[in-house]
Amino acid sequence: MEARLSTIRNLLWAVIVLVALSALSGFYVAEQLARNSDELASLRLLLQKQMMGTALTQAQELEKQMDALNQNAAGIDAKLQKAQDDFVARMQAELPRIMDNYVKERGSLLGQKMRQKAMLPPRQ
Repeated sequence: MEARLSTIRNLLWAVIVLVALSALSGFYVAEQLARNSDELASLRLLLQKQMMGTALTQAQELEKQMDALNQNAAGIDAKLQKAQDDFVARMQAELPRIMDNYVKERGSLLGQKMRQKAMLPPRQ
């Protein structure tokens, strides 16, 4: 019976040691999980800061490009207005001369046709 009690006592000590080791490993795992959670939270904040910095940089670059496009558009408007003004001035200068030439040509053609009709014998 003494041998049995000794065996049970040894088994009880082994179980106590195993429970203590299990409790210690549980605390260690919980500590590591808390540390990992804190690191993930700090990484999340760091990534958010980097993304905001990148977004701000891209927004500034986009704003610069939009300003350049607006300046180009303003230049194009001025060029188009100048071209339109030049065209109108040219038409005002050249159109009367073109119309005079057209009227002279048509007038002479009409005169020739009338003379030809006058020379033809009457139809029967």
